[in-house]
Amino acid sequence: MNLHRRPGVPATLAVLFFVVVGCTARDAAEPVSKASEGEAATVAVGIDRVALMPAALDSLRLTYVEVEEQELSPSIQVPAEVMAVPDRRATVGPRVSGRVAEVRVNVGDRVETGTVLAVLESDAVGRAWADLIAARARAAVARRALQRQRRLLVDRVTSERAVEEAEGELLVAEADLQADQTRLATFGVVVSSEPPTDPTRVTLTSPLAGTVVARWANVGQWAEPTETIAEVIDLSALWLEASVYESQMRLVRVGQTVLVTVRAFPDEVFSGTVSQVAATLDEQTRTVSVRVALPNPGFRLRPGMFATARIQDTHDHEPRRLLAIPWAAVQQVDDHRAVFVRVDEGVFELRRVHTGERAGDLVEILNGLIAGEEVVTEGSFLLKGQLLRSTLGDEEGD
Repeated sequence: MNLHRRPGVPATLAVLFFVVVGCTARDAAEPVSKASEGEAATVAVGIDRVALMPAALDSLRLTYVEVEEQELSPSIQVPAEVMAVPDRRATVGPRVSGRVAEVRVNVGDRVETGTVLAVLESDAVGRAWADLIAARARAAVARRALQRQRRLLVDRVTSERAVEEAEGELLVAEADLQADQTRLATFGVVVSSEPPTDPTRVTLTSPLAGTVVARWANVGQWAEPTETIAEVIDLSALWLEASVYESQMRLVRVGQTVLVTVRAFPDEVFSGTVSQVAATLDEQTRTVSVRVALPNPGFRLRPGMFATARIQDTHDHEPRRLLAIPWAAVQQVDDHRAVFVRVDEGVFELRRVHTGERAGDLVEILNGLIAGEEVVTEGSFLLKGQLLRSTLGDEEGD
């Protein structure tokens, strides 16, 4: 596809240079009188034509595309929304009541697995550490008592019953020790052989690598186990949830390529793959949910963005070579689809066309154009506006 671009200026300035051709018979018969009235060089060269003066042609931003046969892979276009992958999303909060002593991250920070997000001070954790230290001491005493009883039994100084009682006391002490260790673990505390310098402190860490997307804690705030301190999302890969109408669901299957555009980056196309087609239909909208696995290089896409998804290879036949042009070149004029064909330097003809299948940014042309002709893509809407304005002006003049 051949593209030609001219440098541009704002459309409002370019309008001053437009010469619109498509005049009535009376206008064609009186070109001199029109010019004498001071109206800018209206030239009657035919119906449905727009001519640009050289100054406008040199400065107006127009893009031309040559009509040619291309391989079209049919697609369907559906609305969609960007979502975080549930397994790549984590809300972090305390497992025990306490006061926030530190908050070490802010929204937008990148964190790794194990990064400390916040530190709490909790009396309950301090008491649990104290109980654990006492349980360790009791277990150590019970262990030494059992060892002594076993040595005495060898020397026949004690009885087997005394040994059994010592064994029982050790089992109870070890059970208490295990219970205290488990209680600390449920508070989110990593149990070490030596107690920390400040046993009341609890660190809240990130369970995954990602970006901090929300923070609800401040220093001095009281936090309960039901509350959330921060939220972390891995944005390296996202989901796209698309809605496909019941009449089109037979055309969608796992593995198809999906081209995605979002409002934030209108000139870019992101690529994903259909990973799941829902097993049920929404009774209200009569649509089926289609999940798309969407890589996110550069972390530019955000959960919650609305998107347009074009699912590729959605028809039963193989890709075919068809006469095609970009969909951006097609305008709606008088309930008909039309394009502007460049017929001469600065002269453009409005041509009615019939379109067929769409494939991404391309659309099939059934009739109205032939291969080799050039049509306007960027700037075609401006040409349409000038043509309609001229038509209204002619009708008022009559």
